[in-house]
Amino acid sequence: MTLTGQDPALLRRLNAAAVLRALHAADELTLTQLVKTTAVSRATVEDVIAGLAGLVEEVGVKAGDPRPVGRPAKRYRFRADAGHVVGLDIGPHKVLALTADLKGRIVDRRRTVVTPETSTADRIAAAKLVVRRTLRAVGVEPGEVRAIGVATTGVVDPADGRILISDRLPGWAGVDLPAALGGLAAGPVLVGNDTNLAALAEHWCGAAVGANDVICLLAGRSIAAGLLIGGKLHQGRNGAAGEIGVMRAFGWYTAFDRFLAYGGDVPAAERDVPVAAEAAGRDVPVAEAAERVFEAVRQGDAEAAAIVRAFARDLAKGVGAAVLTMDPELVVLGGGLSGARELLAAPLREELAELCLFPVRVESSELGSESVALGAVRLALDRVERTIFGV
Repeated sequence: MTLTGQDPALLRRLNAAAVLRALHAADELTLTQLVKTTAVSRATVEDVIAGLAGLVEEVGVKAGDPRPVGRPAKRYRFRADAGHVVGLDIGPHKVLALTADLKGRIVDRRRTVVTPETSTADRIAAAKLVVRRTLRAVGVEPGEVRAIGVATTGVVDPADGRILISDRLPGWAGVDLPAALGGLAAGPVLVGNDTNLAALAEHWCGAAVGANDVICLLAGRSIAAGLLIGGKLHQGRNGAAGEIGVMRAFGWYTAFDRFLAYGGDVPAAERDVPVAAEAAGRDVPVAEAAERVFEAVRQGDAEAAAIVRAFARDLAKGVGAAVLTMDPELVVLGGGLSGARELLAAPLREELAELCLFPVRVESSELGSESVALGAVRLALDRVERTIFGV
């Protein structure tokens, strides 16, 4: 029903939000369908649509559609191209930008290579470059970008997006990314931790769709956990929730040495086994070594299988503590090791069953190397949608 009360401006905004939400959720709706969906009167819906010309458009009869009998019903749709957002993943080895329309559809992606040793100034310059490239590729002006979401390694201040702690990128701690990237768009620059935003992506379009309480592991050289409680990101007071990997007692710090030590046909006594301190920053060799071990498991190598089982046991120590704390419905295995699928998910599931009071689902991410950037897109869309649909 049409809302009534003492504040006509508020009522108009409430009705406009209801119409916009209904159209955003559908491909297109007739006027009659909008009235039914929103429970707003027909006259009010027509009045609202007249005032939303920038975000709503009438849909004409498409070529090939049956010719309607009598006067055709008016049909409307949300204009997803009425603005864009950018999701940016600034990591040790790459900077990836995804441009999306207001319905979250990715319309372009651009990537450039960096290294852990790349200077702060050069890393920021690389981020600006890929954003400009992706916008240019789809013909979007900076003024049409309603928000930029940025994901990066380290502990990020939830209040202002400043990097508080970063042990993977020299000089990254203290960087004010909203200020550094502020000239790229008309809208705000929002910054989050990469693991947290990977969790957001899984909840939006990945393995955690429909799940409310979730632990998302982002495993590369280092391991961290993103936490969703009640479908919302839990960052903690300082933005450091889920940084379980810093506790060396859990074994995450040295867990990847098992992959680096695997030598295939080389006798164990002749191998040079690295320690984590020596392996620090070697994300790409670790990923390659891990894939080598998983491929050996696929070929039936018993030693490789034992390495994966031992890795899952190390991983389960920290994950089990988080599971016992949160009692989640799902653990998502993301990052560079998600491609192992059941080769890692299955032993981790079994190890957690031994440690925890109740079984917990363990699934591998299907989002691949774009999961973090997709989470940054979702971060930006959340802000835009609050602006558009908010009252």
